[in-house]
Amino acid sequence: MTEQQIKDFGQALAERFKQVSDERAAAEKRFRESFYSPTSTRFEVLELERKRDIAQASFDTWVEVTENLPSEIQSAFTSHYQKINPTEDK
Repeated sequence: MTEQQIKDFGQALAERFKQVSDERAAAEKRFRESFYSPTSTRFEVLELERKRDIAQASFDTWVEVTENLPSEIQSAFTSHYQKINPTEDK
């Protein structure tokens, strides 16, 4: 891969990782809000728990993938991820 291809690939991975991370956080928030809401039905809570678990599994897979990238792609990924998500760590 050329240097530009490595940079582009790392950036694309970082963008997708951010999406997956945001989806996981949103699923967790929806589940917690439903769990503590007196108006939620058991079915709603269980469905949101299932969605939360799926989002967490997807996130865990992405963490494993990004931790096992070749060093030059890992560097491009980390650099771009820090730019698009400066307040959180991977």
